[in-house]
Amino acid sequence: MDNLMEFRVAEYDEVAESFRKMEPMVVSLLEKKLKEAGIRPMQIQHRIKTRDSVSGKLERKPDKYTSVRSMTDILGLRIICYFSNQVDQIADLIRDCLVVDTKKSVDKRKLLDPTSFGYLSLHFICSLPEDAGYPEELYGLKFEIQIRTVLQHTWAEIEHDLGYKSEFGIPRELRRKFSRVAGLLEIADDAFIQIRKSVTEYEEDVRNRIANDAADDMHMDLVTLRAFLELSRTMQNLNRDIAAIAGASIIETSPETYIRYLEFFNVRTLGDLREFVQQGYDEAMEFARRALGNMQLDEVSSIIGLYYLCRARLVRGDYNERQLMVYFMLGEATENKARIQTRQVLRLREKYREAMEEPGRGGMDGEEKR
Repeated sequence: MDNLMEFRVAEYDEVAESFRKMEPMVVSLLEKKLKEAGIRPMQIQHRIKTRDSVSGKLERKPDKYTSVRSMTDILGLRIICYFSNQVDQIADLIRDCLVVDTKKSVDKRKLLDPTSFGYLSLHFICSLPEDAGYPEELYGLKFEIQIRTVLQHTWAEIEHDLGYKSEFGIPRELRRKFSRVAGLLEIADDAFIQIRKSVTEYEEDVRNRIANDAADDMHMDLVTLRAFLELSRTMQNLNRDIAAIAGASIIETSPETYIRYLEFFNVRTLGDLREFVQQGYDEAMEFARRALGNMQLDEVSSIIGLYYLCRARLVRGDYNERQLMVYFMLGEATENKARIQTRQVLRLREKYREAMEEPGRGGMDGEEKR
């Protein structure tokens, strides 16, 4: 090993140790800022270049890098987001919380010739702000952050796998195919933004119509069901009353499965659901009291009201064994579990009817816990 190589190895070991300290700090900072901004990335990737990788780069580019410390990508991070308009939003967050070297940073999206193939991302060269309380030895160290969408990332990974880095490296007859795919990905990125905008507008419309009692004709889907559970006073009261029986708090749970369950009862619109809740309120409370009356629970799900509404309808109704099996299979239960749940409902139905014939007899014990 020559003297220069020995020096580089020693320098790398020293610098890499500092970057290992810095890496979790930067990741934590980015995660915090993204969460505060309401941006949920697909992934934050990060790595520290190996000694061999750094040494090889110094040998390949001696005019550009004079030492290990002059390199700006020993620590590299990549934020992969879902929507193309989030790239610039994330860029603004990075500018606010880190020091960005604008001369060395590059928006590769703007470098691509309109007639060329490719699909590139935004690269920032950053360092920690010196007034933020970080260890002194970390100040001045440069690191790289790339920001790209899921589709941009897909393109880059496939491009890397194929081994083509520019239009000059790819056979002429394949360039057009590359350009067409890149164009499709860009169109898809734009389309996803429009879809998200439409979903947001739909959610706002649903909430406004529910608030103004004008949503009865709206079809049941996850958006309308969630909004109903959140905004319906009757539904909220039912959940609170059931939770109070067990002294429990309410935690949010997705009601998606109940779209299929409610369709089983021919509840297909918000108007149908409103009537379903109003008509079944007292029965649901009765079943909940018998099931939870002697329990002390820390938490119950936000779908607890729907659970007892449906359970009361199953027990009080005339559904046969085959129909009950169909109902429980809607929840993707195994056939064996669906059969167990079916038998439980049939036993509860028998006890319930006995209790109705003999009012003094408490005959609905053994309800499944929720």
